[in-house]
Amino acid sequence: MEGYNWGHDQKVVTIFSAPNYCYRCGNMASILEVDDCKGHTFIQFEPAPRRGEPDVTRRTPDYFL
Repeated sequence: MEGYNWGHDQKVVTIFSAPNYCYRCGNMASILEVDDCKGHTFIQFEPAPRRGEPDVTRRTPDYFL
């Protein structure tokens, strides 16, 4: 939920790049910055505000008729 997830005794980190994935997960996104001394900082992002539903048509393609 915080945009990243540590695993294997903090030897591996998973970075999530899609905040609020599919508009339903509620997760943050993050960027991992590593400095010259191998120090690290996470920059976290929340999703942009949603401006409404996309126009999606659910028409059956002609090749199925």
